[in-house]
Amino acid sequence: MRIQAIIEVVDDNEDIRQMLSMVLDAHGFAVRTHCGGPEYLRADRSSGPRVMLLDIRMPKMSGIELLAKMREAGDDIPVVFMSGESLPHETMAAQESGAIAFMWKPFRTEQMLQAITQGLGTFQSV
Repeated sequence: MRIQAIIEVVDDNEDIRQMLSMVLDAHGFAVRTHCGGPEYLRADRSSGPRVMLLDIRMPKMSGIELLAKMREAGDDIPVVFMSGESLPHETMAAQESGAIAFMWKPFRTEQMLQAITQGLGTFQSV
């Protein structure tokens, strides 16, 4: 029996969250959306095969800061960073963070699905 993968979408832009949720749902993924880092940290941690699509620039807590807090807490979910605009130091930090991919918005669905597949490859049950 195949377990349905969960995609955690963390982005402060509601339109982006809705669009990604619709696209990912159409491709057979379960999706949980969060409007920022604090909301994700308050949510119950999902289990099983999962990948996070994480925006870099968000108010209150950047994606880089969220990833650091997650790793400190032992949350080793594979992360795909995405950004519509980033400063060079943010882009470099994202690329050096161990994330599986960095995508500039707008990105192609195929590019996103390829990154998600790569992240899910870390789970034996997929």
